[in-house]
Amino acid sequence: MTTSLFITFEGCDGLGKSRQVAKLANVLESRGHRVHFTKEPGTGKTGYGSPLGPSVREAVFHLEGSGRTLPAGAQQLYLLVDHIDNVSRLKPHLQAGKTVVCDRYSDSAFAYAAVYDPPTSLSILDLWRQYRGPMPDITVLLVAKGKLVHDGAGGAYEDIGWALDRARKRLGTEAGKQGGKAWNDYRAQRLVQRAYLSLLADEPRTLLVPVSESDTESLVHQQVMAAIEGWLMKQPARCAARVSTEPLTAAR
Repeated sequence: MTTSLFITFEGCDGLGKSRQVAKLANVLESRGHRVHFTKEPGTGKTGYGSPLGPSVREAVFHLEGSGRTLPAGAQQLYLLVDHIDNVSRLKPHLQAGKTVVCDRYSDSAFAYAAVYDPPTSLSILDLWRQYRGPMPDITVLLVAKGKLVHDGAGGAYEDIGWALDRARKRLGTEAGKQGGKAWNDYRAQRLVQRAYLSLLADEPRTLLVPVSESDTESLVHQQVMAAIEGWLMKQPARCAARVSTEPLTAAR
């Protein structure tokens, strides 16, 4: 494959985004793509984003219980440093014609901006714009779906609390991460999702993939693959980078 392809995944917490990213990367590799997988913040593993990631994750996600929580502005700058380094590392892979798949990218900074206390300052968001990096060809936005709830005041909203509940049950190295986040409540999660939709829903690069509580990983994966294949079919200039059209049931 000689034509590069840059795919990012976004969405609020608890939708299984990281697993979908890994599934897509595996399928693309099995179909002949030279894939570079990366992540923001990085994990410290080779090819998994910036090596600064573990320090950033500790500073942003794990300090609250210790009483050493960083102020919001400092957290956002930590994340920006991680992003700048990740961009510098993924660019050569795009230049080499590879497919880059990124678990969160700069869109996250803008979607989560309002849930910090205080909200992300305009000066920091300007820095994110300045150092945004290459624009993704495709952004897969996972969108939580839930039952319609009437608020008693003539309004209604979708109850997507199940996603946050799922995020709070993370295990292993991810355990406790949710508790250190500024958006660890249901109102904040709804705000983040609305921000994502406002920012990305009308962008040609955005593929909206709905996720309900009862959806299996396999079902969401099939929806992701179908959306990406449909997008690529409409891009004649990307014929060399097309995902194989073998049956979706063959995707693992």
